[in-house]
Amino acid sequence: MNSIEYTRKLRHVATVSWVGSLIVFLGLAWLHILPFNEFLPFLALLIGTIPIIIFMLLNKAICESCGGQMKISSGYPRIVYRCKKCRSQVDTGIYSDF
Repeated sequence: MNSIEYTRKLRHVATVSWVGSLIVFLGLAWLHILPFNEFLPFLALLIGTIPIIIFMLLNKAICESCGGQMKISSGYPRIVYRCKKCRSQVDTGIYSDF
């Protein structure tokens, strides 16, 4: 998948997994299945990180010109990827701070 599609899907997976795990953990605490304490949101974020790691391991940003793997070249203010093989850069136009 190209770098723009990869970045959008990664952000979507991160949002859904973190918010979803927080809602599930708060629901379990409300039903008195889990104890409600100050560590519950951090535990929810920790568990919500697992789908993000799995997504990042199974999917990679691929260069459209040579098929090489892309890595982040610049992350602020916009995410820019650079190919490891041909050194071409792709500006995703997606801001990293929202």
